[in-house]
Amino acid sequence: MMLWLVIACGTHDPLPSPGPSVDAPEEPPTASETEWGEVEEPGVDAPPTRALKRMSVAQARDSMERITGGIPWGTETSSNWDVFSETLGVADYQVRVESDLSPSVMFQKFLDDAAGATCQAWVETNEGTFFVGDDPESTDRTDVRAQVVHLRWQVQGRVRNAEDPIVDDYELLFSTVHQRTDSTEAAWATVCVAMFTHPDFYMY
Repeated sequence: MMLWLVIACGTHDPLPSPGPSVDAPEEPPTASETEWGEVEEPGVDAPPTRALKRMSVAQARDSMERITGGIPWGTETSSNWDVFSETLGVADYQVRVESDLSPSVMFQKFLDDAAGATCQAWVETNEGTFFVGDDPESTDRTDVRAQVVHLRWQVQGRVRNAEDPIVDDYELLFSTVHQRTDSTEAAWATVCVAMFTHPDFYMY
């Protein structure tokens, strides 16, 4: 018996013919540059702090008198702080209901006047112990710096730190005035005024 092997061949789609050939670019593509400008970096928020306040006229008067051992600006019966209170912006609750507590030029002017008169009397009388050393006339650098540190603690309430850079400034001020006047009294009165008129005294 003869067997016939029949193999069925299915029909298949012909393979797609390749499309038209595409020529390769002669040159590679180029990128154009664009100026973006400056980039603003995000800032870092400062930690919240309490805003400094200026002393009121009454606080400045009371503090200055307490520090100097009771020396008033004016007379014993009439304080110039009270005489010029209206000019200094103190509330009278008739025309002005709020006191002006800005560190204005007017306040600085009267503070300078008050410090000048008060410091001169303080140095002359040594009330409230202006001088910390045994010799008020000493110009030795160690004595001068010790006196500056003492006054800064008394007037401005700052810690006793002889290495603070501002001590150098006050020492230089003392030396300059002393060289020009040949008077330790004038030199110390000037340093005293500088401390009372500095924000370390009237701002808190």
